[in-house]
Amino acid sequence: MARAGTIVATRVESSAGSSTSSRITTTYPTFENLDSGHLREYARHLARQGWTAGTVRTYYAYVSAFCGWAVREGHLPENVAQRRNATEPIPDDGGHKSGDQQAWSAENRQQLTNFVDEQASDAIDDVGENRETAIKACRDRALAYLLSYSGVRGAEILRDRSDERRQGLRWEEVHLGDRYATVFAKKQRLDDRGLPQPAIHPLQMYQKVLDAPSENWPVFPSFHRPTLSERLTDGLIARGYTETEIEELHADRSLIEICTEFDVAPPSMTTGAGRHVLKRLCNQAGIELDDEHDYLMPHGARRGAGEVLVRTSGHAAAARALDNSEEVVREHYSHIEAGELADQMTDAFEKADQQDGQGANRADN
Repeated sequence: MARAGTIVATRVESSAGSSTSSRITTTYPTFENLDSGHLREYARHLARQGWTAGTVRTYYAYVSAFCGWAVREGHLPENVAQRRNATEPIPDDGGHKSGDQQAWSAENRQQLTNFVDEQASDAIDDVGENRETAIKACRDRALAYLLSYSGVRGAEILRDRSDERRQGLRWEEVHLGDRYATVFAKKQRLDDRGLPQPAIHPLQMYQKVLDAPSENWPVFPSFHRPTLSERLTDGLIARGYTETEIEELHADRSLIEICTEFDVAPPSMTTGAGRHVLKRLCNQAGIELDDEHDYLMPHGARRGAGEVLVRTSGHAAAARALDNSEEVVREHYSHIEAGELADQMTDAFEKADQQDGQGANRADN
């Protein structure tokens, strides 16, 4: 029978030039004595960490999924993580049910991508006259396509002000030939995410128009003028340029063009700025939604991708692509399974009714 390990820690204390050692032994429960009380204590521990309700529920779901595996393997008689007294400390999800939260539909994706395609095409035609506009339009198109089709989280590709480790996706982390990108995942480690074919061409065209001088450049740079101006001034002064010389550079070039010419890497767009970009694009494209946000949110793109994957490839494939446990995916997309079960029940009753009707006809004859 598999069992959890025993951790032995050794502490050495110094006193008056001498040292003594003491051993502290902590034994974790085995499958034989694991009960809902242990899971309840773990749930309390998660709830005390100051995380969002969604994060707490996700981490608990990982452990619950492990217990589910243990049941299937015969190590546990039941999933004790699902008992009510075990899950009571877990915060609720704010009343959201599967299917309630925003998920980009096929029509949403089509409207958005058609608009950014047209916008980028027009800007590329005029790239010689206005390179800044072309770069920005291609950046916005690449962002829209990447969110639409890859299922990545916004914080995995954009800068997160609350986490200094998340500085945005870099070109050196994008491998278009092999169709994957390396991101800092929610589970606090680097992870490779697939780049579906629809996202490849927008990224390739954007890479060509931007022509970043270094692979360490952010894929989605900020266009915030005060931020770019400060970054440029600091970078060029450090190289010996005077403020007057820097001002002269601005005479016939945009800030982003000066950045590319002198290899002064701008900061990545923030997650908040990414939401503002999507809101602007939805307004310009005339995309109207009935939910509380009134525009296509990044998390809605992820949920929309999840819905497509669950419906076409199943929960396990969706879990791998979305970097989630299968149990979390089943919970988030339970409305799909419920609908499929309803279809099966409808078919079953129709067949039963047909058989009963045939039997009645034979009896009449």
